[in-house]
Amino acid sequence: HEAWYNRGNALYNLGRIEDVIASYDKAIEIKPDKYEAWYNRGLALDDLGRIEEAIASYDKAIEIKPDDHEAWYNRGNALYNLGRIEDVIASYDKAIEIKPDKYEAWYNRGIALFNLGQIEEAIASYDKAIEIKPDFHEAWYNRGNALYNLGRFEEAIASYDKAIEIKPDDHEAWISRGIVVGSINSYLYPFSPTAITSQNPTLNQRGYQGELASLQVGLQYVLEDKNLQGWGLLHHAIGKAHYFKALSDKRRFANLCREAIISYDRALKTLTKEDFPEERLEVLQDYFKSLLSLHQTAQATQLQRDNKDLSRYLLAKTKHPTQQQKLKIKLKLASFDQLTVDILVQSGKLIEALETAEEGKNTCLYWLFSNDNSPKYPAIQQLLNPATAAVYWHLSPYALHTFIIKYGESTPIVIESETASLTRLDEFEKWVKKWNQEYGKGKGEKQEGGAQTWRDNLEETLKKLGNILNIAAIEEEVRGIKNLILIPHRDLHRFPIHALFGDEFIISYLPSAKIGINLLKANNLDNKPQTSPINFNPNASPQPIAKTVLSLENPHSTFKDGDREKRFPSLPAADIESEMICQMFANSNRIGENEATRDRVITELQQPHNILHFTGHGSYEFFDPKKSALFLSGSDRLTVQEIIGIDLSNYELVCLSACETAVTGNQTIITEYVGLVSAFMGAKAKYVLSTLWPVESAASALLIVYFYQQLQAGHREATALAIAQKWLRDATREDLAAWYQAEIDKNPRATLRRFFSSSKDAIATIELNQPYQHPYYWAAFTLTGL
Repeated sequence: HEAWYNRGNALYNLGRIEDVIASYDKAIEIKPDKYEAWYNRGLALDDLGRIEEAIASYDKAIEIKPDDHEAWYNRGNALYNLGRIEDVIASYDKAIEIKPDKYEAWYNRGIALFNLGQIEEAIASYDKAIEIKPDFHEAWYNRGNALYNLGRFEEAIASYDKAIEIKPDDHEAWISRGIVVGSINSYLYPFSPTAITSQNPTLNQRGYQGELASLQVGLQYVLEDKNLQGWGLLHHAIGKAHYFKALSDKRRFANLCREAIISYDRALKTLTKEDFPEERLEVLQDYFKSLLSLHQTAQATQLQRDNKDLSRYLLAKTKHPTQQQKLKIKLKLASFDQLTVDILVQSGKLIEALETAEEGKNTCLYWLFSNDNSPKYPAIQQLLNPATAAVYWHLSPYALHTFIIKYGESTPIVIESETASLTRLDEFEKWVKKWNQEYGKGKGEKQEGGAQTWRDNLEETLKKLGNILNIAAIEEEVRGIKNLILIPHRDLHRFPIHALFGDEFIISYLPSAKIGINLLKANNLDNKPQTSPINFNPNASPQPIAKTVLSLENPHSTFKDGDREKRFPSLPAADIESEMICQMFANSNRIGENEATRDRVITELQQPHNILHFTGHGSYEFFDPKKSALFLSGSDRLTVQEIIGIDLSNYELVCLSACETAVTGNQTIITEYVGLVSAFMGAKAKYVLSTLWPVESAASALLIVYFYQQLQAGHREATALAIAQKWLRDATREDLAAWYQAEIDKNPRATLRRFFSSSKDAIATIELNQPYQHPYYWAAFTLTGL
C-alpha cells in the first residue's frame, strides 16, 4: 500500500489527477484505514471539481483520524464550493477547535459568515486571523469589505490602507478603497491618517474626486509590465467611476460616458480573451452600457453578439468547473441576454422587448414547463380582461424598465424615459444593498445601543422603493382598472410591491406570463375580474367550505449543527391556526408534528384535496434552487424538484404559512428567482399564499384565519387577501377585541376559547390604537396565481 500511495503522490506532481486517484484507490483497497490516502484522494477529487466525492473522502479521513485539522479545513473549502455555508462554518469551527492558531480557517470562516449576512461575526473572524498573522493582507482587505457593508466607511478605508501598506500592489484593495471613498459625499471628511495617506495626501479626498485619486495613485504601484490583470482592473474601475458620476451629472453625462469608454479601452488592452476572459467580460458589459447611453445602438449590438461568444468560450475553456464557477459564467451570459431588452426598448421595439424579457424569464424557469415555447404578446394578452392589467418589470445591468400591459392594447407601455430608467437602476441597487444590510442585522430584534432595526425602518424603506419604482406613474396609467397582475424580475421578487399600491387595487403575482397562461389552460379558468374589497361581517354564521383541506401542522423538523442534530423552533400559534382553519372545511386531513414524513406527504398530496395548508419552515437554496424545500418531520424535506413532479392541478390554494417561504437569503439574484412558489405554480396549483419574512405569530394567525373567512364568505383568493390585509392594518383594539369575542362566543372547543380569551386580554395591554398598522405585520403576505 505504501508503494501505491507514494506512486499517487508522484503522479500528483505530474498533474495526472485521474491516475492519482486510481493509485490512492489501490492503496486504500489494500489498507482501508490508510488515512493519508483518503485525505490526499479528497484533494485530488477537489482538483477535478468532483466536490461531493471529495467531501466523502475527507469524511473517511476524519472518521479514521478525527483530530486532523487539515481534513476538517479542506472539507470546509469543498463544502463552500457547493454553497453549503452553514456546514462550511461547522467544518472550520472543528478545524479551529483542534488547531486554534489556524489563521486560514479563521479567515475563510469570516468569508463564509459574510456570505450568510453575519457581518459582525465575520469581522470578529478576520480580527482573529489578523491577531495570529498581522501581515495577512487578504484578511485586512476582506475586513474592509465587511466594514463597508455595515456602513462604517472610514474604518473600512483604514483596513484597506493597512492591506495596501503590507502589499502596495494589491489592486483589489485600491479598487475597493476607491469604491468606499466614492460613496462618501463630502469632499473632505474627518479621517485618521494612515501610512499610505501620509505619503499621498490626495487620498484624503472623498466623493468622485477621491475615488479617482485612489485609483490613479493605485496605478503608481500596480504597474502594467508587472501586473497585467491589476492594471487593467484599475482602469476598468476608473471607467465605472466616470459612468456612475454621469448618472448624477446630466450636464456632463455624454462627456463622462466617453471618458468611461476611454478607460475601458485601456482595460481591454491587458485583459485579453486568452489570459483574463472573465475580467474582460466584466469590462465589455460596462462598455456596452456606456455605448447604449450614448445611443450607439449598432456598436452596442455588435459588442453584445461578440461577447456572448466569449461567455461560451469561457465555459468551454474552464476545466473541471465547480458548481459556483459554472453559475458565475452562466450569470455573465444571462446578463448579456438581459441587455438585448434594453437595445429593443431604445429602438422603440417594445413588443419585442417584452417578449425577449419573457423569454429570458422562462429560460430560467424551463424545468417547470412541459414545453419550451415562450409566449408572444397576443398570448400574454390572454391573462387580461377589461378590468385587469399587468405590470411587468425587467432588470438588466443597464436599466430598470417597467412595462404596463393593458387589455386590447396593441403594444405595451414603458412608463419612464430612458434617462430615468438608468437612474432608477442605480437607486434600486443602492436600495437593495441597504435592505440586505439592515435585514441581515436582524428582522425585528432590538440592536445594541437602541439602533434602528430593519423593522423600525420598514415603513420609510418601502416608501423609498415606491418612489424608485415610480408607483404613482403606474397607478396613473392604470386608473380605472381594479385588478393588477405583478410580474417582478430578479430581486424584485423579494419585496412587497403590492404594499406600495393604493387600496383600490386587487393584486396577485406571477413568476412569468407563461406560468399564468399554463394555469389558464390547465384549470380552464374563466379569468373573470376579481371584485373590489367589501366589508365582512365577522359575526355572520360560518358555513363550512365544501372543499377538502390537507393540513401539515408544525412538523418537528431537525437540522445538522456540526455533529449534533437540532430541532427548528415550533411556530407559536401554528396549532391554533390550523385547528381553526380545519373547522371551516367540510373535510380535513390533518398531519402533524412527527407524522409529516416525506413519503407520506408525497402520497397525500396526490389525493383529491383542494387546499394545502402548511405551517412550518422552508428554505431557499441560492446555488441550487431545485433543493429549496419545505421542512417536514425530522430531517425529511420536500424539495422543489419533487414538488414539480406532482400534478397539483386539483389544488385551488397552497397556503405556506411558514417562515420566509417566498424568498430567503440576501444574495443578489442575477437572473430570476426560482423557489417554492414557482414550483407549486409549475405543478399547476392555482394560487400560492406565502410570506416574505417571518411575521409575529399572533398577527400571522389573525391574518391567515381572516383570509380563510373571506373565502368562506365567497370571495376569490386575491380579493380575500386584500380584505384581510386591509382589515388587519386598520383594525383598532376595539375591533380586534370584538373579533376575538365573536370567536369565543361561537367556538365550542375549550382550547380555542382559552386562546382567544388570552389574545383578547393581550390586545387590551397594547398602547397603539391600531396594533397592526405597521407593514411588518401585513405586507409580508403575497398571493401568486391567477
